[in-house]
Amino acid sequence: MTAAIITLDRVFRYSDRDLPDPDSGMQPEAVLKHYARQFPRLVGAKIVAPIQEEDRYVYEFRKASFGDKG
Repeated sequence: MTAAIITLDRVFRYSDRDLPDPDSGMQPEAVLKHYARQFPRLVGAKIVAPIQEEDRYVYEFRKASFGDKG
């Protein structure tokens, strides 16, 4: 019996939009900064722990709201 290593793709979700992974070697925080240049509302956003959907991990970007302390 041979063991197989399966790597799941990542996708980053923002406002019901799935954004492709710009570079699988980037940390999620770096991906957030990358997309914040396109979507200024992501500045200060948080990354929600990934969930698995089919054959990919989905990271959600949540924009910061006023009064959000953590």
